Amino acid sequence: MPDSPWPVPPPFMWSCPVCSGLLVGVIRAAQDGGCVDQQDRLCRHIVGAHPDDVPAPHTSGCAICPVYAGRDDGDPGGAWAQHRARGLFMVAPSSWWDDSAP
Repeated sequence: MPDSPWPVPPPFMWSCPVCSGLLVGVIRAAQDGGCVDQQDRLCRHIVGAHPDDVPAPHTSGCAICPVYAGRDDGDPGGAWAQHRARGLFMVAPSSWWDDSAP
């Protein structure tokens, strides 16, 4: 996929029928102009079914992770984990990155 805006998902996503089915849904919806609901469904599945595969916090350079890291109540509802899981199958918009970070 050299011209694709999509990263190659990790192997666990291909071996899980739910992940691969939801990923196809994300890609199809993106072609129609919107895929937020499908992204959320896939992220919730990854966090719930594959918690050990959710990437570690990427606080350096990410404008969103420090907000979650600064919360006193942990990660209610798994929103931070879902944010990190999104990076497994999508390229983050440039607005997520803090250009002033090292």
